[in-house]
Amino acid sequence: MSRAVAADQPMLTDQQRTDAIIHLNWLHAGTYKLPASNSTIALPEGYMMVRGEEAKRLLTLAAEHDDAAEAVVMSPHFKDEIVFENTSEGYVAVDDWADVDPVKMLDAIRENTEEANAERRQQGVGEMHVVGWLQRPTLDRNTATVYWALEGADPDHHVVNSIALRLGRDGYERVNWIVDKADYQPVGGQLDVMLRAHSFDQGHRYADHTSGDKVAMYTIAGLVAAVAGAKVAKVAGGVALLVLLKKFGILIFASGAAVIAATARRIKSLFRRSPRV
Repeated sequence: MSRAVAADQPMLTDQQRTDAIIHLNWLHAGTYKLPASNSTIALPEGYMMVRGEEAKRLLTLAAEHDDAAEAVVMSPHFKDEIVFENTSEGYVAVDDWADVDPVKMLDAIRENTEEANAERRQQGVGEMHVVGWLQRPTLDRNTATVYWALEGADPDHHVVNSIALRLGRDGYERVNWIVDKADYQPVGGQLDVMLRAHSFDQGHRYADHTSGDKVAMYTIAGLVAAVAGAKVAKVAGGVALLVLLKKFGILIFASGAAVIAATARRIKSLFRRSPRV
């Protein structure tokens, strides 16, 4: 369910990777269904998105693999990547929210990250260290959404891992935004934009839950602890989600393959197509 480096993908040249990205079925502003989660994204003007198998293909081209991904959204000028992942394991109760302990959770995340650093040193991969919470885990009961933000640092960057878990009747949608700290906005940033754009369909909202529904084997306290720890580990493993070259407003992947500046015009012309649902 989590994102991992795809070791079995064929080696591609930068140009092959660029061409593959350009020819994905990029969608424009419009309303699009996400069938796996029974939800909808109202994609704002200027944003681009791939969904379903196309989203998984994009992440594979980024040297990652994510079975749970159902959409990847790019903000205007390719500045930000926001990944939507679906987990349909049943209704998640929030009765134990008081058991969420951000202090103990942060200690555990730091410990796990430092253990992972030992392995990265052996592999010659740069280390990542957890700085701390920028936003402690918070539950918005009105929208059935949990969100938080953690800061991490490697020798060259300070990055923010901003996550929301939007609960639904059948499971939850994880919305993940990783961004340089300099571009992080705690209010009104890309995570907020995407949460406003996303909604579960009628009959699949958290409020639609009935007593006969499937119930997840975990509650909100365990879910938050597991997701927070797992995602920080992924960020530490080379900051693979920072796939954007902000200086030129075009894509660059952590694996080292970049979309060169000369292809930007080709990408922009491709995005002039009309949206389709």
